Amino acid sequence: MPAYSSKAQPYLDAIANGVFSSEKVRDWLIKGAPIETEYLGSQALLEEQRKVRWQRGPTKQPFWANYWCGKDSRCTCRIEGSKGLESDAIFFLRSRSSRVLAVHVEFKHAFEPFGYGQPEAYPLRAACFAQTFQARAAVNPHHDWMAVLFCGEDALSDKRISNFQRVITHEQAALMISGYPH
Repeated sequence: MPAYSSKAQPYLDAIANGVFSSEKVRDWLIKGAPIETEYLGSQALLEEQRKVRWQRGPTKQPFWANYWCGKDSRCTCRIEGSKGLESDAIFFLRSRSSRVLAVHVEFKHAFEPFGYGQPEAYPLRAACFAQTFQARAAVNPHHDWMAVLFCGEDALSDKRISNFQRVITHEQAALMISGYPH
């Protein structure tokens, strides 16, 4: 199966493997977010997500990767003048109280710039998906959302990262996630 992005895919694969296999990684991923308390100890919806995303057949990318929000009428989460955008990955987690969280992940290599409106659109897109999942055949039902950025330390000086509920540097990720490339 061709990778979504040959340069980003090894990182995204490591993140996915960690999310799907480790409660410790899931708890770390949501650390400090407003929804943290509700979702500590949550379960990853691995098979449920695969079933929903691949109900019409497997996609070119892994089932958890590359969720597009194009320029159609259902997607009102774009910044005026920006392109249709996507979440690099989405992971769905079920809490002990049966609430479901969609964790939208953006991955940036060190010194890779954001596209126009990209960081600002992440929370808009995540909120839009939470409200319109019924109309999106490939998106699991969910109650809550958060946006997570994986990036190089250089991005920490960009004020637009405040649009993400969690910002994780590659150095931090490599310490926590087994197989995360250095």
